Amino acid sequence: MEVFTLLEVIAVIWVTYLMLTWWLERGRISKLTDKTVLITGCDTGFGNLLAKRLDQLGLRVFAGCLTETGVAELRQSCSKRLQPIQMDVTSSDSVQAAFRVVENALGSKGLWGLVNNAGIGGVGGGSMEWANLPDYQAVLNVNLLGMIDVTKTFLPLLKRSRGRVVNVASAAGRLAMHKLAPYVVSKYGVEAFSDSLRRAMRCFGVRVHIIEPGFFRTNINDSEVIIRRLDHTWQRQSPETKEEYGEDFLQAAKDAIIAGDWIKKDPIAVVHAMEHALCATHPRSRYVIGWDARLLFIPISWLPTDIGDMMLRLITPEVTPACCKGEK
Repeated sequence: MEVFTLLEVIAVIWVTYLMLTWWLERGRISKLTDKTVLITGCDTGFGNLLAKRLDQLGLRVFAGCLTETGVAELRQSCSKRLQPIQMDVTSSDSVQAAFRVVENALGSKGLWGLVNNAGIGGVGGGSMEWANLPDYQAVLNVNLLGMIDVTKTFLPLLKRSRGRVVNVASAAGRLAMHKLAPYVVSKYGVEAFSDSLRRAMRCFGVRVHIIEPGFFRTNINDSEVIIRRLDHTWQRQSPETKEEYGEDFLQAAKDAIIAGDWIKKDPIAVVHAMEHALCATHPRSRYVIGWDARLLFIPISWLPTDIGDMMLRLITPEVTPACCKGEK
């Protein structure tokens, strides 16, 4: 009887917590039209959709785009409040130039929000052994080092307004998926940087929020693009490596990439989470988005290592290299 009473008390506390959280998270900050946000990676995907959404809400948006095409598309489709900037997060000169544009436009005001969204997927889908050092460097330069450079550059403007930093990580930053090793390494770094930044900036009133999506329909997850990169990666392997893995391994990896298309969801859910992080009076520190992230990837990351490895093998297609077939 006492056990049931204890469980009932825990249940009441849990339900009360959920209801209170739900109620608090409904609040929105006032005077959104007075807020200014910088978003990186706005050519396509999450960043492009978020820039358009915040523009609709009346915020002043600086949309960082890598290409002139991205700049032109946003200029044509959004109001004059939104100012596209050509910005390469891997170039400190480009980041500094963007900073001068934003600083001059703000005058004495501060920057309310910085959304570090720019990212690339890099090589993946086959064996992590196929990725070379430049493959890792290319992804780290955009996903992690570029984020760090942009954040450090714009922190003075964020501190001025006691603003918010929104960093796009991934469920792959909580659970290492070996077929996406360069991407995973970069997103683990994003998680560590964001946690460190949140703790360091607390006394300045700057809040840091982490976005952790599962698999969504974006250019990073485009199957055709991934397979083209996989073919290129395979072609540069040594004859010994090709013999070890075999053509059947390569084809099975491609089949698994195509078969995984069904799990990719509408990216608007991620945009809503970003919007909440910027506009809510009580935003979350972390946003886990997508049923795959909530029910599979994040829970598996909590398990003991050996059990987590076993679970990951069960839910993801495993392909055996030719040289390992028949071995236990």
